[in-house]
Amino acid sequence: MNNKYDNNEDDISRYRRKLEPTLSAREARIIGPFMALTTPLFGVAEKAFAANGAGSFDETLNSYFPGSISNNEITYRMTSALRGRGYKEGNTLIGSSFCSDEINDTSSSFVTLLAKKLTTLQDGGIFNLGGLGGLPFVGTSGFGAFTSHCPGNGKIVIVFGPHVGISDDGIVGKVERIGKKNPSTSCGAAVGAYKAIKAGAVDYDAPYNVRDFQEEYIIKNLRKKLGPLAEIEKKGDDGAVAYVTQQMYNLVWDIVRRNVEDFTSKPGFWDKCTEVTLLGGILVNRGHGVGLLGGDDLFQPLTLTTIAAAGESNIYGDVFGDLRTPKTNVDSGFNRDKIKQVRGANVFEEQPVPKIPSPAPAAQIPVPVPKSP
Repeated sequence: MNNKYDNNEDDISRYRRKLEPTLSAREARIIGPFMALTTPLFGVAEKAFAANGAGSFDETLNSYFPGSISNNEITYRMTSALRGRGYKEGNTLIGSSFCSDEINDTSSSFVTLLAKKLTTLQDGGIFNLGGLGGLPFVGTSGFGAFTSHCPGNGKIVIVFGPHVGISDDGIVGKVERIGKKNPSTSCGAAVGAYKAIKAGAVDYDAPYNVRDFQEEYIIKNLRKKLGPLAEIEKKGDDGAVAYVTQQMYNLVWDIVRRNVEDFTSKPGFWDKCTEVTLLGGILVNRGHGVGLLGGDDLFQPLTLTTIAAAGESNIYGDVFGDLRTPKTNVDSGFNRDKIKQVRGANVFEEQPVPKIPSPAPAAQIPVPVPKSP
């Protein structure tokens, strides 16, 4: 059956032609030819990085993270969409909740490229909300400080999500790093938490150790998302790490959503901020180690919604509707009416980890006691 997703490349070309007028004349002269030349390299995930030759990276990417697009491609799409909504230099504040790993903070990282397009180079920085795994460990105080920096009658962009590496030979959770001969783990916090959970050596009732609070929080709360471990192991190593990454995304999104609900509900917030855009997804790291050509990392977009005083606009379909990401994986938006809010509660407050019942003891058969003669 034919549908609008059958020919990805043609759809993207039409998408670009539609949005091109939102760029300045100077940018159109620069970006237009650039994107035309680079589309075979990083325009669509299915055709990305064929120059590396191995093919295993592409196969794994398309199997586990379909719809992923390069940093340059997603920057182009987001810049076009946001400028059409009035985001520009001088009125835009950007926050990111990605993992602390240096692999996510380079000159070619997505959030860096987006900031260069939407903010002033002199003053337009990025407020780092994220800690290990991409969880926004800055908490209520951090989000409060962040939103207070919004320009008058300005706009806020928050990008968030976990990350995962794919090695050149297609192993999920591994990536070649600069200066290292062998691949290393990405994301180490997520994979490490999964290994700790599988080992069963976690005391879920113990208080957090301040020396490793973030990782302990991930372990205890990721366990609630995973479900039966035996079912995850059936997915194989690559499938298991991909599944864990998807649950990490849900964990990050839950906390971001609760914080956004909190600060957008405060009296007077919409008097100083006109719109908040939330873009969530999974960062996919590719190798840049010895003997590799490298190239753009990628991003699988899973949420794109805007919130204003008048309500929410889910614009995912407008910007990413041509991608092959399964629609069952795409979040439908903020869904504030479906979220159970606990006013006054800390957003990191835990819910009890379900206890696995111990096997019932074997039935005791009463031994008859002989009566006295």
